[in-house]
Amino acid sequence: MAAVALGPRAPAVSLALALVAFAVPTQAADRYQFDALGYSQDGRYFAFEQFVVQDGSGFPVSEIFIIDLDTDTFAAGSPFEGRMQSEEATLPQARGQAGTAAAGAAAELGISRPAVPIALLGDGELSDERLTLDFGIPTWGLAETEGEYELSLDIFKAPSGEDCIDWFGDEPMGYALALTDKTGTREIHRDTRVPASRGCTITYKLYGVFLPFEAYDLDSAVAVLSVWSHGFEGPDRKFIALPIGARE
Repeated sequence: MAAVALGPRAPAVSLALALVAFAVPTQAADRYQFDALGYSQDGRYFAFEQFVVQDGSGFPVSEIFIIDLDTDTFAAGSPFEGRMQSEEATLPQARGQAGTAAAGAAAELGISRPAVPIALLGDGELSDERLTLDFGIPTWGLAETEGEYELSLDIFKAPSGEDCIDWFGDEPMGYALALTDKTGTREIHRDTRVPASRGCTITYKLYGVFLPFEAYDLDSAVAVLSVWSHGFEGPDRKFIALPIGARE
């Protein structure tokens, strides 16, 4: 199987880029976009990219993360960054720089199995809450999905080392994620404090669920959340990916 390309994309690769270019936000902000780069062949590692052209500086930025789904931690020295310090630089340059930085780790871990989105809540969804996401596991052809699952988000105030009240007048928000199936409800994650990497968080939204190509169970399933935090130009959006399966 061909290795996942982590270098620059072809001009027509992403409709998301076009949507960002033509969007007219009500408030300036850095709304990162998401790209699932793939899994390792054994389904243990999941790689994704988030990228943006920063509103304030006009600098293109790309960040590539590799998640160890067995330990729910960053792997292989990630994240890898491409950050261009010029308004004349292009987003493909930043993405190429990040891809080059991540290429060695991706090759070492065998990130070559495509990631398949099985449920998505895009930015154009008319419902803005995105606190629940129902999904099943795709089967063959036009056959119905197997299983009934629901992801649900709970958002609450949580302690942080950041001076969010002094800076923005709001306490930062943490989250809990739960998965419900026919056996009951299992909590996947619950914040005890908001890490500094998220900044002064405002809210969280469910974005999607991904599986490795030709996977028909949730062993290596990943839930992706969008994270909205206070920024210099308005609310910034980034992403979190976390395992929801029970890998053995």
